[in-house]
Amino acid sequence: MTVDWATYRSLCDQGNVLSRYLLACTIDLLAAADEALLAQELQQVLVADPLPKPADHRAGAAADFFIVELEPVMIRRILTVVLAARKTGRPLGGFAEAWQEFLDWQTGVHPRSPGNRVPDRQ
Repeated sequence: MTVDWATYRSLCDQGNVLSRYLLACTIDLLAAADEALLAQELQQVLVADPLPKPADHRAGAAADFFIVELEPVMIRRILTVVLAARKTGRPLGGFAEAWQEFLDWQTGVHPRSPGNRVPDRQ
């Protein structure tokens, strides 16, 4: 199955859609932080089918994106591990921001979240 580019971009911009790279690196961080159960939970995401790509998408599996469903408490634990790893000097550019965006998406405070419970500030 393929999708057009506009649909693909729209899906990838959702706060609960995360890249294979982010997930794989986070699994490594969780395993190193004795969060094996949480690492296993994320590993299950990578076993699922990724989002379909446009027919002319040139990247391979490394560029896959996945819809992720986790409870906010789990996302907060992941964010805590990522922030702790960042404090040690690990190059984790954008990791904390991605997990924070996912948390905001899941809790309905992200402006584009389907469960948005924050009124527009126009």
